Amino acid sequence: MRHTGGRLLQDAGRWRTRTSFEWSIRGRVTTLATMVTVVLCVITGWLVLNHRLNHELDHRLRHLYGADLELMHLFAHRTVPPVIQAERVTATQLVTPSGRVVSASALVRGQPRMATFAPPRRPSFADRRLCDVPGFPGRCMLVAAMWVPTQGGDLIAYSTLPEPPWYGSGPLLAQLVVASGFLLAVVAFGSYHLVGRTLRPVEAMTVELAEITATDLGHRVPVPAHHDEIRYLATVVNNTLDLLEKALQRERRFTSEASHDLRTPITGARLRLEEALMNPGAVDWPDMAKDLLNDVERQQAIADDILTLARLDADRSRQHVRTDLAELVRAELQRRLPGRVPVRADLQPEVYAACDRVLLARLLTNLVDNAQRHAATCVTVAVRAEHGDAVLAVMDDGAGIARQHREIVFERFARLPESRERDPKGTGLGLAICREIARTHRGTLTVEDPPGQGTCLVLRMPLLT
Repeated sequence: MRHTGGRLLQDAGRWRTRTSFEWSIRGRVTTLATMVTVVLCVITGWLVLNHRLNHELDHRLRHLYGADLELMHLFAHRTVPPVIQAERVTATQLVTPSGRVVSASALVRGQPRMATFAPPRRPSFADRRLCDVPGFPGRCMLVAAMWVPTQGGDLIAYSTLPEPPWYGSGPLLAQLVVASGFLLAVVAFGSYHLVGRTLRPVEAMTVELAEITATDLGHRVPVPAHHDEIRYLATVVNNTLDLLEKALQRERRFTSEASHDLRTPITGARLRLEEALMNPGAVDWPDMAKDLLNDVERQQAIADDILTLARLDADRSRQHVRTDLAELVRAELQRRLPGRVPVRADLQPEVYAACDRVLLARLLTNLVDNAQRHAATCVTVAVRAEHGDAVLAVMDDGAGIARQHREIVFERFARLPESRERDPKGTGLGLAICREIARTHRGTLTVEDPPGQGTCLVLRMPLLT
């Protein structure tokens, strides 16, 4: 079976290998971390490049206005030559307000005015981004304009520089691309290995769980040393496996005990039939039929109780209704036939609980029947409210149950010697059924100390107000 579990795990690993990488948790987390890093890199890069572009624009505009100021200082109230020198800028012009070019640098000499906008008088400067500057086809330029007072009148000085590229600086863009690529590689590699290391305990748990079968529940998953969610998961899995193992052990013990109790009357009936067939003339057949009928009735009683327990174990979703326990007990006692000893009722009215009336009637019948078999003179059934519980107690004045046997009597097929003497046809499942009924009502059924001599079985359920 270990080999089968390992092969299943290997097949699962090969299936994961054949399918797309992103379906694994490691792949999904790595992809997500990488995508988040890409978004952050893009945003950071855009902010850096935008800042660099604005800085470059400001730098070039300072150069342009500086060139215009130099022209104003050179030609203020002086004659303007037809050719001027363009320093630190690509080109420059001096233009009359009507648009006639008075002077220009060598690169734009003979070209029409490079811009048509004019700066206001106050402040006496302005700048534009233009993509149709004469002499610079197919290029966008930054143009700064400023008023220059000359001897021949006020002129407009235009200076121009190429617009910087959107990325601001080629080396900076290259550095950002290299740094982003390195960061993405680190994040992807780190995420992949970090998630793999984090999931390593889960893989170990998977290996152990693959080894567990219905016949071998002894395996437990390893519990990591770190106090985290995976440790909590491993602890819960181990607790669940403990519960499953205990449940399986109970079912095996129950099956063994049930088969033993069923086999005993069958074996006895078979032996009597074989003896009768060996000497048919010496057999009292009516007595034989009575004995066989008793055996069949015992088998039927055991089968009915086993079926009842199985239904109680399987069905925990029965409908419970608000019930007055005093009225229910009174109605059930009135339907009972007189028994070996009388049954006395001590019922507090208006004690309400949520219960299944059929199941609670079955519990009451079992407890009263059991009490009447062991009572000396009488049985008392009491209903009361106590400490937030609805309490149903059945007491007898018999020999009582020893303290060390008070839990044993609730085990399936457990029968004390006195019980076997008083009820040879009993199945040993009556009190076990009663405790299961109590559990379905979120209650408890225990043996408590009686006020006097005898036995006191007490059912406690949540009290409804």
